[in-house]
Amino acid sequence: MDNKELYYLIEKYLADTATAEERERLLAWYRSHPVDEVVWESADPDEEERLEERLKGGIWAEMGKASVAKNKKLRFWCYGAVAAFLLMAFGIAFWQGLDGRSDKLIAQPPKEQAENRFVLLPDSSKVILRPGSRLRYKTDFFGATREVELFGEAYFDINRREDQPFIIHTGKVKTVVLGTAFTIKASEGQEDVQVTVQRGKVRVERAEAVLATLTANEQVHVKENTVTLPTKKVEAEQTMLWTVEDIRFDSQPFGKITEKLGRRYGAKIVFENAMLAGCPVTGGLTGMETLEEVLDLLCETRQASYTKNKDGVYTVRGHGCGD
Repeated sequence: MDNKELYYLIEKYLADTATAEERERLLAWYRSHPVDEVVWESADPDEEERLEERLKGGIWAEMGKASVAKNKKLRFWCYGAVAAFLLMAFGIAFWQGLDGRSDKLIAQPPKEQAENRFVLLPDSSKVILRPGSRLRYKTDFFGATREVELFGEAYFDINRREDQPFIIHTGKVKTVVLGTAFTIKASEGQEDVQVTVQRGKVRVERAEAVLATLTANEQVHVKENTVTLPTKKVEAEQTMLWTVEDIRFDSQPFGKITEKLGRRYGAKIVFENAMLAGCPVTGGLTGMETLEEVLDLLCETRQASYTKNKDGVYTVRGHGCGD
């Protein structure tokens, strides 16, 4: 593709007038010309948004200079910058099996972290990741399917959408679901996947071949080169106890609890009154609550309240234990 054609396609892409064929030609060109800046991993979607805004501002500033100077070389650089921004902002960089029409995100609790990680997906489905596990997904779920990629072990509670199946990729194994709750355990780098269904129904596939269909309290273990798979009955609730083991509190200081919650939800929680942070709290949760739902419950036990500022920081307010 020569420069003239590239400019033309970029302009149509930016104006949202490109045809499906033109869009595919442009994406194919970008995929064959990787840009290092567009590949990054972050567990913070706000960080991605800030980075995009900085890039966008710089790109359009340079394009303005190019227009004044009429410098074709600089103009080409600007279009290259736009290409880099498009790759990042619209997710042209993508992993095998996904269409990459939007950004991707990696949620990755560090292995030294004791707490699980709670992830709220774009469709309000909920995921709990075990420490050391990773989840990669698009920041929007437009299209015929909702797709994610899992490395490690996770519990999924998926919102049902009849016309938009939810698909989890674990290596060559694919788990397809409309709406249910289940766990998947996948060994990274190995074709070894275990699926356990708590409720609902899922289908386990590999290379478009159906390996097993599971319903409530059934489990299957997929190993490399397995052709047919026997399912077995299990007590799914017992296999999922790990999802709540880090959110049960027995007279723990309020501040210690919020430290754990900060790691679980990837958020910053502070106290306006240091005395309140030392007050004991007892309770237990289901594990599927959002951070706001958890804070509502905790604050109620201490007659406290909280606010969230524009930077996403939660501030807990209230009296100390003896006040």
